[in-house]
Amino acid sequence: MTDMPRHLHRARTVCPPFDRDTREYVARALRDGLVLAYPTETFYALGGNALMTSVTERVYRLKEREARKALLLLVDGIPGAETLAGAVHPAARLLMTRFWPGPLTVVLPAGELCPTHLRDERGTVAVRWSPNPTVGELLHLGGVPLIGTSANRSGEAAARDAEAVARIFGADVDIVVDGGTTAGGAPSTLIDATVTPFRILRAGAVSAEALRAALQNSHPDVAPPPSD
Repeated sequence: MTDMPRHLHRARTVCPPFDRDTREYVARALRDGLVLAYPTETFYALGGNALMTSVTERVYRLKEREARKALLLLVDGIPGAETLAGAVHPAARLLMTRFWPGPLTVVLPAGELCPTHLRDERGTVAVRWSPNPTVGELLHLGGVPLIGTSANRSGEAAARDAEAVARIFGADVDIVVDGGTTAGGAPSTLIDATVTPFRILRAGAVSAEALRAALQNSHPDVAPPPSD
């Protein structure tokens, strides 16, 4: 009897809330560099321990994504962002305070402690703090930033449930954290806070008007222009 094709197998599935054994298993998986798919407040994410080069390389292969395009990272609040970033503009910190946790991804200059494989060709890093409690649990268990790119092949629709993850990736993902169906909707807004004025790279759930309103009193010089 021939072996079943790998893509017809399923990854191991775990469901939140995690019991003690599952927490230990997931923590070990993050330490060991396994690739997970897990829910955020919008879509499922694909990733794992962002500090491990092997994880980022696998995610690039799974997504069929160009390596020059940096992967979004999920962090545990502003302190988590600052462990990866260099000098953070006060206006960028204001936006993070105003819209985090939430669907705003901020591009910051990478700091000395940020691994080279996480930086894009400009030396920047894109970070976000998700309000999803499962993401918070994974960050706590791993104690590291997570790769948080959408769970899909590049150019295709992002998965909103564990079944979609299984259809796309099969057993090429090691663990699927099944948190049910996510809300979907607009992706996170992506704003580049390394240029003046700040530039919206991807429109999303946080509107340009809301970003400008947050900055207009104290930092009008960096507010993204209406044309963005």
